[in-house]
Amino acid sequence: MRAGETRPRGHVRANVANTWARRGARLGQRRRRCASWQPCALVDGIVPRMALPAALLAAVERHSCFTGCYRSESEVQVCIDPAQALVPTVPVCCSDCLNFHPAALVSLLPLGMTSYALANALTTHVRSLRGYKWATGGYHTAGTGFWLNAAYYGNGLFLVDAARNRNARTDVDMLIEAFQHGIVQPEDPRMLDPALYTIELAYINMSRPILPVRSKQDLLASPQRSATPRQGFSRVSIVEFQPLAVAGTSPSAQPAKPAPQPRELKLGDTCPTCGAAVMERPLFSGTFVGCLC
Repeated sequence: MRAGETRPRGHVRANVANTWARRGARLGQRRRRCASWQPCALVDGIVPRMALPAALLAAVERHSCFTGCYRSESEVQVCIDPAQALVPTVPVCCSDCLNFHPAALVSLLPLGMTSYALANALTTHVRSLRGYKWATGGYHTAGTGFWLNAAYYGNGLFLVDAARNRNARTDVDMLIEAFQHGIVQPEDPRMLDPALYTIELAYINMSRPILPVRSKQDLLASPQRSATPRQGFSRVSIVEFQPLAVAGTSPSAQPAKPAPQPRELKLGDTCPTCGAAVMERPLFSGTFVGCLC
């Protein structure tokens, strides 16, 4: 176009329309890419090791707090190279102790994974690894609000710690309150009755899973359980709901009954084996009393 000439107004409108069309196409591509992302599949509740950094999974598996529950935290920018800009990480926090804050670089996580999604994935992974049916941890806002860390193996066997509440209520009281507010679901409607529970204080280190746990005795016999406080061990109440614990206990094997002794036959009886009568019978020299078998 020569100096002094102006573009026709319709030509300008066409250029603007084309520009917005190109921007809309690029935005649509981004949306389709985001919509196509799916969370990594869990196999038996365990996160595939290729989905999350191996070092992150190893760290949460070795952490000794018993529930294995994690909660989300705000994104943190960290320096991994003084010559480079800060890089974003996705951190989470242990709901039990509130002191363990593992994190992963955003670049090492599945596309679009948030701290909330990472916390859920790690919680599911550890819960399955330790054989829990469910686990919950941290502060719960239901009711007047309370602290509760708890895990359930099934067959009426729980691990519970509510000591952080600093009140006169027992661990069983707080477990029942969690049932009443729907934080976790009772397996049996009778679990709302505190009289049906037994409780034993212990200290447990879950840096390695205690497996298998079929009954309270499996926990008591584990070297990762202590009757007294120890460094690295968490306070916990081993709680049994008696109706299910008793029902789940297999009866002890009964000794095999001895084979019945054969009945002694007398003169005139019929032998059940050969069918002959018991009588005095001749031998080459003398006689004997018996049948033909």
